Amino acid sequence: MALRKRDSEFRHLGVSYLEFKRVEMDRVLTGFLMRVNHNGQPGKLTGRFALTSDKFVQEFLDEKYADRFQGFGDSPEMARRWIETQLLDMVNRGKPSQAVAGLRPLHGLTYKFRNYYHSRAYGADAQLYEMLRHARGGRGSLALDGIRGFFFNGLDPALGTALPGGSLDVETQAVLHLNSQVKPDTPQTVKGWYSAPPLCVGQSDLLADDVLRLLSLRDLLPRIVMVEYLKILFAFHLALGQLKTMKLLPSFVERSGPEPGCGPENCPAGPDQGHAAFGTCPFQVGLFADAAGVPGSPAAALAERSAEVWLRRIPGFVRAGYVVRKLGEFAEHMAGRGEIAKPSGGYFTVAEVLRYGGKDYKERREQFFAARMDALLDETPVDEQPEEVRPLLDAAMGLGFFEQYIELLMAYRGKYHNDYIIDTIDSLLLKNRQGAVIAQPYRGRRRFVLDSALLEVLVQIALLRPNPRGTRSRFMYHTVSLRLDEFMDILRTRYGLYVNQLPVADGFASPGFEEQTALRSNAEAFTTRMREIGFYNDLSDAYLTQVITPRFVISEDGTVTAGGR
Repeated sequence: MALRKRDSEFRHLGVSYLEFKRVEMDRVLTGFLMRVNHNGQPGKLTGRFALTSDKFVQEFLDEKYADRFQGFGDSPEMARRWIETQLLDMVNRGKPSQAVAGLRPLHGLTYKFRNYYHSRAYGADAQLYEMLRHARGGRGSLALDGIRGFFFNGLDPALGTALPGGSLDVETQAVLHLNSQVKPDTPQTVKGWYSAPPLCVGQSDLLADDVLRLLSLRDLLPRIVMVEYLKILFAFHLALGQLKTMKLLPSFVERSGPEPGCGPENCPAGPDQGHAAFGTCPFQVGLFADAAGVPGSPAAALAERSAEVWLRRIPGFVRAGYVVRKLGEFAEHMAGRGEIAKPSGGYFTVAEVLRYGGKDYKERREQFFAARMDALLDETPVDEQPEEVRPLLDAAMGLGFFEQYIELLMAYRGKYHNDYIIDTIDSLLLKNRQGAVIAQPYRGRRRFVLDSALLEVLVQIALLRPNPRGTRSRFMYHTVSLRLDEFMDILRTRYGLYVNQLPVADGFASPGFEEQTALRSNAEAFTTRMREIGFYNDLSDAYLTQVITPRFVISEDGTVTAGGR
C-alpha cells in the first residue's frame, strides 16, 4: 500500500526543523548564513552566477581584475588549484561527476553562489538558527550579532556593499568581488513556516554561550581556523539537540504534555549554572566516548554499547513524532471547522497539540481517525495488507482508530524514518571525519569517540571565563588553567560526554571491576590525546600540577601573552 502524502507526513516544526537526511556541514553553514542575513528567512536570488569551476577560475584570471588578485595571472594552474580546493565546495570531488555545490562558507555572502540541488541543508540551517534565536537572557541575539559581525566582515551593514579600505583576507576579497557581479537577494516567505522554540531551551542557551565564548577568540585565531571551529561546534550542538529531543518527546507524549520542569520559564539548565549546565535536568544526554579511538578495546566495547542505547531510542521517537504530527493535523481540522480556537500565535505548539490526545477529545478524535482509516482500507483492504500489519487491524486487539492509524504508519514507515534518522545523527556527529563524536569501522559497530578537532574546540571554550571588567577590557572573557579531572567533569556535566565514568541513566549500571579497569585506561588515553593536541604537559607526578593551559593567556585587563606549555 502506498500511503497518501497527508498520511506519510512526519515533521512537526515544534519538534524539529530537521528533514532527517544526511547533511554536510559546509552546506548547513551556507544555509544558516543566508538565514542570518535575512533574520531567519531563506533568501530568494534574483540573479545567479554560473556555477562551474571553469567560470570561477576565469573570473579571477581576467586581466580586468589583475590589480585585485595580483599574481593569479602569472600562475594560472596554481590559482585554479587554490580556487577549487580552498574556495569551492564540490560534490563528488575528483570524480568525473564532480560539480560545484557553491563557495565554501568562509564569508556570509557565500550562500549567493550556491547550487540549490547540490547545497541542500535539509532543515539543519533552520534548526540551528531557531536554537540561537530562542536562547534566553539575550544570549541568542548576542550570538547571532557576533556571527553576523564575523562572517559579514568588509560589508556596510546598512547597504550590504563592500566597505572601502580595511585589511581583508584573500578569501573575503574573493567573495566580495563575486558579490559585486550579482544582484542583491531578497527574503522569501515560505508557506506554513513559523518560528518555534526548541523542545529543550537549555540546549539553546548552552549553544549561544559556547558561540559567544568561541567568537571572543576571533582576533587571535586565523579566520579559516575559526570557521572550522564553528562548523564543528554547530554540528555537535545540533546532534546533542536531536539526542535530547529523542529523550524528551516520548516522555511528553506518554504524559500528554511537557514535563513540569521543561519550557522557557521552567528549564533549570543553561550556562547560568556554570559548567554544570544540565546538573539537575532529568533528560540529560549521556555518551560514553572511547578516548583512544581504537576498536576492539574494553573502552571501545563500552562506547559501542553506549551508541546502541541511543540507536534503540529511535523507534520510540518516530512513534512519538507521528503522534504529535497527526494530533496537530486533528487540531488544525477542528480549528478549520470552528470547533476550537486557533492559538493567537497562529500555530499549535507541541504542548497544545498533546492536549487533543487526552480523554476530553477521545470521541471526536476517534471519529476523525476512523475516516482516515476508512480511506486507507478502501485502497488496500485488510486481507491485502502485509501479514505483519493485519493483526493491528483486528478488533480483538482492542486498539482505537487513532492507535491503529499510528501503528499502521509505523509498520509502513517506521524503518524508513529509523534509517534516515541514523544517517542524520551520523552526519551531525561527523562520523569518521574531523571533529567526530561517532566512528564506525567497515562493517563494524558504531561507537562514540572524541576526535582531537572536537576536543580542541571544547577545551578552548572551557578555558574561558566571563571577564569581570566587562566592556572595559577588549576581551569579554579571560583564560584560566584547569586540572585534567576538572575538564573531564566539564565534558560530562556540560555536554554529556563521559570519559572516566559511565552514564548510569543511559544504559549502564554501576561499574564492576572490569568496567573500572576500562575507565582508568580510557582516562589515560584521554590524557595522551590532550598532550597530543598541545594543551597538556606533565609537570610532575603531583596530581594538582597536572593542568591544562591555554595556548595564549588573556588577562582581565585584555593583555594577551603566549601560554605556558
